[in-house]
This record gives sequence, structure tokens and C-alpha cells, in this order.
Amino acid sequence: MDCGDIALIVLAAGLGSRFGADKLSVPLDDLPVGLHIARTSSAIDFGWRFAICSPASPVTPLFVDYGFTVIDNANPQAGQAHSLHLAIQAAEDTDAKALLVTLADMPFVTDGLLRKIAACPGLAASFDGRNAMPPALFPRTHWASLLNMQGDAGGRSLLHAAQKIEASATELRDIDVPDDLIRPAGA
Repeated sequence: MDCGDIALIVLAAGLGSRFGADKLSVPLDDLPVGLHIARTSSAIDFGWRFAICSPASPVTPLFVDYGFTVIDNANPQAGQAHSLHLAIQAAEDTDAKALLVTLADMPFVTDGLLRKIAACPGLAASFDGRNAMPPALFPRTHWASLLNMQGDAGGRSLLHAAQKIEASATELRDIDVPDDLIRPAGA
């Protein structure tokens, strides 16, 4: 698929309860955790960019600097599926043929992985050898199914049928607790 036909989505409204603070604002290298995916994706010409954010996070307004339209999720306790619903509602007003869903707490994702997933003709997901996960591409034909999802599962149940794009476990690591900020060797 052509990147210009894709709406890039960054889900950045999580509560960070296991981290104990707003993990997306914590510095990692030279940037807050939550903005790594924005910077990584900035060289790719996606047709649209939406960041679903908590209005209280200090990182929220910074997504605009990377070309994102910020959509406030005033109800993050409703889970990841609620953020995904907000993203779909925004994307439905575009001509996007697919959503490329990324998570703001996955700062080690590379632009190469994003490009591989975006190039897939249909449903596609990152794969660490065990699990299919975001970043994941959801063609418009799957949006109605995503709108039926609830809680923190997001679109996980659809990914078993996705084309799986191999990626390293390091690249697909997320930040859940403060110890996750320590970069493993070779990352």
C-alpha cells in the first residue's frame, strides 16, 4: 500500500499505572518516550497523522510539531480500544485506505519496520516470533470490527490472521515500568 493512503495513528493516552507516572514524558536519550515514534515516522509521507492523547500530558501538544492532529482522549480509563475508536472516527473523515496503529510507549520501533508494514497489501502486524502486535496495519475493511472491540485488547483479536512482519524483540519492546528505560545491548 502507498504511505499516502495510510493514516498513521499513535495511541498515547494510556494511564501508565504500572510505571507510576506519565511514562510518555520521561526522557529517553534526547526525547520524551512518547515522542520517539513521532520522530521515527516523521520522514515517511503518511497521508494523515493522528495522535490520541491524554489532555493532561505535557507531551500532548508536542505531537503537533511532528505534523500530527491531536485528538484528546478524556476517558483513558476506558482502555486502548476507546483510543482506537477515536482514531477510527477521525480517519473516517479522510480518504485513508488503512490505519497504521503504533503505540507511544514503543520507542525503539524503526522507520524500516513502519515502511515494511505500510507496504503490505492487507492486514499486517509486527511479529517477535511469538506474538503479532503493533505496529499494525488495518485496512478500512477492518475498521467496523475494531469499533466493536472493548477494553485494553485494542485490535489484538484480529491480528492472528494478519501478515506477520518479523522484527526483533528489542525493536518491539515497550516501556511499562521504569526498568524498561534501560536500553539492552545492541538496541
